[in-house]
Amino acid sequence: MIKTRLTLFIALAALVAGLSLEVQARQLPSLPPPVSFGPGDLLVSLEPGPVVWFNSSGTLQRMLIPTVTGLGEGMAFDAAWNLYVARWCTDPNCTSTGNAVERYNTLGLSEGAAGGNFDCSPHTIDFDAAGAVYIGQAGCNRTILKFAPGGMTPVAEYHVAQENQGVFWMDLAPDNCTMFYTSVGPNVKRFNVCTNTQLSDFNAGSLPGPFTHDLRVLPDGGVIVANANVVTRLNASGAVVRTYEVPETTLFAGLDLAGDGTFWAGNYFTSTIYRFNLDTGAWLASFNTGTPANSVVGIKVKR
Repeated sequence: MIKTRLTLFIALAALVAGLSLEVQARQLPSLPPPVSFGPGDLLVSLEPGPVVWFNSSGTLQRMLIPTVTGLGEGMAFDAAWNLYVARWCTDPNCTSTGNAVERYNTLGLSEGAAGGNFDCSPHTIDFDAAGAVYIGQAGCNRTILKFAPGGMTPVAEYHVAQENQGVFWMDLAPDNCTMFYTSVGPNVKRFNVCTNTQLSDFNAGSLPGPFTHDLRVLPDGGVIVANANVVTRLNASGAVVRTYEVPETTLFAGLDLAGDGTFWAGNYFTSTIYRFNLDTGAWLASFNTGTPANSVVGIKVKR
């Protein structure tokens, strides 16, 4: 989705008003609350702010209530499985709300803001093997900021090539140097954070969809990327080898690998989550989050 501030401000109050009632309607009071994030659990960030926690079967566990103001955007787990959520601002000038990253412990309880000194609109988060965190900014400088483990002040800033929305989504390759990212444009882009060097676009040709959202680097060196109404798979050479789609009006936003040869992807338009077989393209399962349309943004799987 290409966000516009006016659209967000008009819709935000209505989304928040309807959100808790719709989610509460899916609660199963007879089940004890989960103790901590479990293998296969899905965490789904919602544009109004909360994060909804489901198990691998799509059964609602509970809602994670934010204590930091801002829209819910990209997410990442650290090595201890604490969850970090990017908070986009909700005021027109990005001066008084959002512009933060919120941390939740493994019980799903907010521990407040983590990291700071953003220009504006932090949207995507990733960690390297040493525990350093990278934050991609969709607005202002439109850069990637690097923070040392546990740090609150950036230790590096990377001025990357951009298309329409700064650094919107990103995923660090296993080499801990190549950052794959998207900018709500037509390409999958790359930047080397070890040498501070812009790399060529990853896709060898045009993609099936007109713009890109979330992406994951695959074990074989390829990539899957949310690509408007489809999810597109690229091989290690950047060639399109498969697309994944469903029979409804679709805008795929967030996605994540399940670690078992499948992946989950969220349809922003309907707030439905789909599971696909990575190799065959088969649609295996789906569930609706029970939240309003146009609310599902990011997806993270606890592996």
